[in-house]
Amino acid sequence: MAPTSILPHWLETALEALRKGDIDGWMSIYATDAVHEFPFALEGMPTSLTGRDNIAAYMRRLPSFIRFGSVSDVRVREIGEELIVEAVGHHNRISDGAPCEITYVWFITRRNGKVTLIRDYMNPIQLQRIAAS
Repeated sequence: MAPTSILPHWLETALEALRKGDIDGWMSIYATDAVHEFPFALEGMPTSLTGRDNIAAYMRRLPSFIRFGSVSDVRVREIGEELIVEAVGHHNRISDGAPCEITYVWFITRRNGKVTLIRDYMNPIQLQRIAAS
């Protein structure tokens, strides 16, 4: 399938929840036994979170230092229940409101409409700079 710049509705709805600070809304996309992997995680950071509760605990920390914003430069490839998304997130640092960007590449697998696996190849150095400020 050729790439598109349109996110699937379920993912756009989940990202909108993040923009509103609604972590439960974001978490609604995950299956109970989901796995969220961070292959490029920096030393000392998790490389994998297993189960919706563990993923939620991680996600609940993020709004203390980042306000999620829009995404641009979106490229989506979807085949069945597998999805590859490339995007640039335009966010703001909580400490001073400064704009910050994070480059994302997500490999997402779903089962029965719920995410079972996300391989999150976001740039951890960009996130570390936001969190350190």
